[in-house]
Amino acid sequence: MPLEIHPLQESDMDAAYDLMWEAFKPDIMGIMYPNGINQAIREWSNSKSLASWRKDPERIKKMKVIDTDLPDDDRFGKIVGVADWDFYPKYRTEEEREKEKAESEGDGLPPDCNEEMMIDFFSQLGKAKQEQLGGQPYVYLHMLATHPKHHRRGVGAMHLRWGFEQAEKLGLPVYLESSPIGRPLYERNGFETKGWLPFDARKFGGEKELRHTLMLRPAKGEVDVK
Repeated sequence: MPLEIHPLQESDMDAAYDLMWEAFKPDIMGIMYPNGINQAIREWSNSKSLASWRKDPERIKKMKVIDTDLPDDDRFGKIVGVADWDFYPKYRTEEEREKEKAESEGDGLPPDCNEEMMIDFFSQLGKAKQEQLGGQPYVYLHMLATHPKHHRRGVGAMHLRWGFEQAEKLGLPVYLESSPIGRPLYERNGFETKGWLPFDARKFGGEKELRHTLMLRPAKGEVDVK
């Protein structure tokens, strides 16, 4: 089954969000939305994501991997994996970073969510990025999701290869926070553990701790496609 990587289109947003839910439902998104997702959640999330993307398309890059052999009526539009990348090629002052933080927090929270958990989780993500990177230039892998039915086909590695190529052109490191299930892929591809997010999902109804790893990869290296 041939896999291809392409830029995500605005028309793909609903399918991409539903794929993310399938990928992350067993862990972090299942705790964010204990009652599942609905159209109101989907519309809220996609509207915020789309507004940011349209505002700064040079910074935000959304990619998809498709399987061209899937039927035309495939529920996810033949998409088997998606990734969101943020590019920060220049140093950002503390004032600039605080402005970005305020704009992000101004979006509020989605409907029907675990508010306490989301406030705790995302505040810790922001604090960790500040401690690890400050204002230095870097590439941020904000999200990488593969549909569970398409694991171990090299979908994640295709996304990493694309991102690494862009990062190397800019001479930048790549930073991410990994859930337990994604950590082996990132370790195989040159990411180093820099710390741990002090987040325990069990405090918010999760069955497991879901310890997230703070990881950084230098600009150069080969992608392990296995």
